[in-house]
Amino acid sequence: MHWPRNHAVVHDPAPEHPAGSKTHATALLDREWLLTQGGGGFAMGTAAGVNTRRYHGLLVAATQPPVGRVVVLNQLFEQLDLHADGKTKTLEFGGCLFNEDGKQHLAPDCQAMLKRFDRGLDAVWSYQWGGLTFTRRLILHDRKPACTVHYDVTGLSAVCASATLRVRPMVTLRDFHQLEQRDDDRFAVWAQGDALHVKRGDLEASYHAPGALPQTECNWWYGVHHTTEAHRGVDCYEDLFVPGVLSIGLGARDDAHAAFTAKLGGKPAKPKKGVKRRAKRLKPIRASLSKVLNSDVLSGQDRKALPTILAQASDDFIVRRRVGERKLSTIIAGYPWFADWGRDTFIALPGLMLCTGRYGEAHDTLAAFADAIQGGLVPNRFDDDDPTLAHYNTVDGSMWFVHSALDYLEKAGDEKAWDGWLAEACVKIVEAYRTGTFAMSHDGETKVPIGMDGDGLISAGNGHSQLTWMDAAAWGPDGKFHVFTPRPGKCVEINGLWHSALVRLGKQLPKAFSKERKRYVELSKRARASFAATFWSDELGYLIDHVTPTGDGPVADASLRPNQLIACALEHGPVEDRHRVRALAACRDRLLTPVGPRTLPEDDPAFHSHYGGPPFDRDRSYHQGIVWPWLTGPYCETVLRAGSFSDEAKREVVETLTPLIDRLTGSDFPGARGSLAEIHDPLHPFAPRGCPAQAWSVAELLRVLTLV
Repeated sequence: MHWPRNHAVVHDPAPEHPAGSKTHATALLDREWLLTQGGGGFAMGTAAGVNTRRYHGLLVAATQPPVGRVVVLNQLFEQLDLHADGKTKTLEFGGCLFNEDGKQHLAPDCQAMLKRFDRGLDAVWSYQWGGLTFTRRLILHDRKPACTVHYDVTGLSAVCASATLRVRPMVTLRDFHQLEQRDDDRFAVWAQGDALHVKRGDLEASYHAPGALPQTECNWWYGVHHTTEAHRGVDCYEDLFVPGVLSIGLGARDDAHAAFTAKLGGKPAKPKKGVKRRAKRLKPIRASLSKVLNSDVLSGQDRKALPTILAQASDDFIVRRRVGERKLSTIIAGYPWFADWGRDTFIALPGLMLCTGRYGEAHDTLAAFADAIQGGLVPNRFDDDDPTLAHYNTVDGSMWFVHSALDYLEKAGDEKAWDGWLAEACVKIVEAYRTGTFAMSHDGETKVPIGMDGDGLISAGNGHSQLTWMDAAAWGPDGKFHVFTPRPGKCVEINGLWHSALVRLGKQLPKAFSKERKRYVELSKRARASFAATFWSDELGYLIDHVTPTGDGPVADASLRPNQLIACALEHGPVEDRHRVRALAACRDRLLTPVGPRTLPEDDPAFHSHYGGPPFDRDRSYHQGIVWPWLTGPYCETVLRAGSFSDEAKREVVETLTPLIDRLTGSDFPGARGSLAEIHDPLHPFAPRGCPAQAWSVAELLRVLTLV
């Protein structure tokens, strides 16, 4: 089955930037690609074929899907030996970056030969030397910890009498967060059959090429430089271990083919020819999206590739997790470093699963987290090291769970699940919030209160906790733990979600919960009246972000924040129409950028214009002006509701989304091909930062497109 690659293609460079030029090479280093395999494993790198992050690699596999990820294959160093008239010409591919005396250089530098990069369900690099073409195609094995690299060489007979391909895997078998430094005693290596085997501690991997002659070498490449890690202000140099070489005779054929596989585990993997299994899974999703996105509002735009891109992008984040004795679906928050976080999961679920018709997986995702509810809280995240443990340090994750559960009922019509267990899970959450519960602070020991006040609104947290999605915190140079946006007390979006949950549950709960239905109807009226009195400011012309209780009375944070858009966007939210219109105008004028709303306006004293540097500096700026594309979702839905879903409102939404669509479908922008970044710098050129591929960024674009 053919799966188009027409999105995310780096074509032959423009004449002013010929292949091999510094400008061309730098641009390709800024353009990342991502392949996923459905179990938390992935491959990731740059269009240049060069790694710039510690997380880049041709195979990153999950030892405890979807977590416990290790880098099985960092890079491949390939040499194509062309034999003729007793002489040998060697072409080299698979370069690494090095930094000597502040100067970057690439070795081997094959950029002059790179003519094309394509990314669809596989990743393909096409090189040319005279009349000879050398193509490398990477395929991840669907839901298996393995990859195949196919080599196709054409035009051999014109340049040589015979040829040999030598493939050297560059490996670390390390935790994907770490970096490797030379240690000769760390690896055990042996050759068997046509494969190399490498063992590090309890981990074993096999590197295999059918018909190859394997030879152990045990060499190192020292001081490989990861430039993106340098920008992030963390360690950026590592050493790569080369266990040996696999030599493959290509003979005297004009067209020659070879294959290489890498696999976590002792038994070598057989090469996979293509991506039929995943393409078959995505075919109905692509077809469904083609119908949904074929609206008059989008006509006249070159968006033919959009359904294909969104089908794959949405699927990238959906993985399987074992919960007890069951294997259930869940959502990876972002690649390369995030796992399945509760808040992110339920913000992303409507877009990734409900808008694509994946109701069975939505059911499983809700079940996975419902089983783990404690004290009315869904986990903010499952533990990376121990999958039986979970962390409960969020106030909004549970509210988003209820929101997604009700959306699931509405879209899927699954009354059986609703009556059987899902409504009960929602009631557990609401009752815990109503009567009082607690989350855990960052230290894992301190209890942080969450509960309903007498006015019917939810209050949570303190000045030392980070319970909302604006949860940045870090240890500082002063040795103290800093919470940058604690937002204690009553937060605008939490209470918007709270009111929406009360209204919808008051209508949708089964008869078995008739007492709760009546209670929630009355509570929703009290919460609505209190919401306007607490959060609306006529003087400011927008909604207060949060109100903190003090001994001298409540103190309102008057910062203009995009959190109010979440409350404004809710169909059953507590925001009055006239307030929604004014709040939207304020956010449009002072927060909106081409890639989403800023988290603070430029004129705010706390505004940060750039995201970068060491972790403390990055976390300090994370929600202080930095742009989050996922907030384009509530912004656009607010536009639609303020405009009563008129054609004019829909046109404004499409205009707002177009720059993100261009980044998703185009190949000339920095960032990940066929996905959307977690964050962007808040000033031109709005460079992508943070996680290159983020679930809720993709999900909210997809969800809003279906609304128009």
